[in-house]
Amino acid sequence: MNQAAPLAPYFFRQIHAACTAIIVVACALAMTSAQASAIKIGGTGTALGSIKLLAQEFNRSRPEAQLIITPSLGSTGAIRAVIAGAIDIGVSARPASAEETRQGASTLAYARTPFVIATGVKTRISGLTLGELIAIYSGTQTHWPDGSPLRLVIRPDADADTILMRTFAPDMSHAISMALARKGLRLADTDQDNIDALEKLPGSLGTSTLTQIVTEGRAVKALTLNGVTGTLANLLNGQYPYFKTLHLVTGSKPSPLARDFVAFIQSAAGQAVLARSGNLAMPQ
Repeated sequence: MNQAAPLAPYFFRQIHAACTAIIVVACALAMTSAQASAIKIGGTGTALGSIKLLAQEFNRSRPEAQLIITPSLGSTGAIRAVIAGAIDIGVSARPASAEETRQGASTLAYARTPFVIATGVKTRISGLTLGELIAIYSGTQTHWPDGSPLRLVIRPDADADTILMRTFAPDMSHAISMALARKGLRLADTDQDNIDALEKLPGSLGTSTLTQIVTEGRAVKALTLNGVTGTLANLLNGQYPYFKTLHLVTGSKPSPLARDFVAFIQSAAGQAVLARSGNLAMPQ
């Protein structure tokens, strides 16, 4: 008995060490499991509202999945964040460039949404012609037909909205350059800044998308352009030719959860959410 007594502390130390190892392993497994069930998504502000709705629908069958949606990063910011590993899925209004693809970004076009000219709901106008839009951007028309001031909200030259508008017509591109050179106009850096300005500035005019207006419930209305409304039906039948193509951006080795969410967006359930939120799903 006296010879066995000194061995007791040794056995207690061994048991303590074993328990500690078990706890460490369990914590590591828990952290790995948590990481596997969570992804970060971010990108162009125009699409974040519909992405949130898609995430909510996805969680109906995958309640354990954590889909963390970051504030607006912009298209370029989203691609850079995916390459850097800061987010798992980016949402972009443009495909990755050759250099971004070389760095590991992969893009998949998943939807189109009507690109619209918009104003606050209190503005007493329902539509414009392309000629009137050119006159507004060039600065020759500065008031609405009722005489009230027209407050133009512009986007940066490198923004997807500006690039898209330049394709409307050569005169439109020239008018945009004139607007960017004018002082005193409201410049909106992000889609959220832009729609805030359209909503709050009396007599505002600028660009937006059907999906952002629908999903954010803003006091903003889309105007007809050359007498055609920017609806999904008119986009589908070709009567309305102006749209943004939205892309999902992933890295070279997306996680299983990221792959599952991308697959869900392409599924019938995901496409139904896209349609309800002002998007036309792209055929895969």
